[in-house]
Amino acid sequence: MTEADAFETPSDRSTPRIYLAASLLVVALGLGWAYAPCLASLAHRWRSDDNYSHGFLVGPVALAILWRRRGWLEGADLRPGWRALVALAALLAVRSWLFERNEPWLEWASIVPASGLALMALGGRAMLAWAWPGVVFLGFLLPLPAALNTAMAGPLQSLATLGSVTLLEASGLPVISEGNVIVVGGERLEVARACNGLSMLLSFATLVGAMVALVDRPVRERFALLLGIVPVALLSNILRITATAWAAHLAGHAVEAAHDWAGLAMMPVALGLLWLELRVLAWVVVEVDAEELGPLGLVRPSTAAGG
Repeated sequence: MTEADAFETPSDRSTPRIYLAASLLVVALGLGWAYAPCLASLAHRWRSDDNYSHGFLVGPVALAILWRRRGWLEGADLRPGWRALVALAALLAVRSWLFERNEPWLEWASIVPASGLALMALGGRAMLAWAWPGVVFLGFLLPLPAALNTAMAGPLQSLATLGSVTLLEASGLPVISEGNVIVVGGERLEVARACNGLSMLLSFATLVGAMVALVDRPVRERFALLLGIVPVALLSNILRITATAWAAHLAGHAVEAAHDWAGLAMMPVALGLLWLELRVLAWVVVEVDAEELGPLGLVRPSTAAGG
């Protein structure tokens, strides 16, 4: 029997559900206690930075992913992984060293591998095969490293300005761009760093990641959803800026309400664009039953002709 077979074949030595639930609770409480300072500092970051306010939802969604995949544990041969336990101890020692060197981001990032190793120590590879999507999703807990945040903010700001100016001109509104400032008639609208779309991008990526993990869809659709994260988030932000510029043109200085309402509409618009993306994919990709395929995987002439 191969290692892969061990994940699917029932075993008399399978861990009882009550024991398994109790063990998972103990592991969760242990990691929560060990990482309590890290989680507290992360929570402070989520509260103080709108770009990462979605962090409060990551834990509950990760638990929902695990619950969604609970069928993987039926009959799985769950055995303690002692090597994973040793690796976890080593990782926690490294985390202590990172704390002493004042490397908070790396210390936060160790939450993800520590969770995976703790689960492997509890139930071996079979446990990790069940839990890995939820463990990977925990990566959305983390803010971007400061250098990456700075590197992304500038290009996103410039793309948002360029895209908005292009769309405004295409919609018939004469505008001029001066750097990241859009001049609409006598109004000057600055595409500030806070409006560069990074917050939308990160929140949208978290939402799409949850959808991919929780919703039972074909692999190609999940892949399309992931590929659409950046362009859809960017387009949603461009639409927001465009709507605000039109409000400035029509209502003069009374654009704050339009700006706020357009911001609230960004996520529903992005979800609508995602739905449209999936509809186009369903229209372009045609499923064909295996019986309708010829020897080389080509559609038989009678099928292709509809006869």
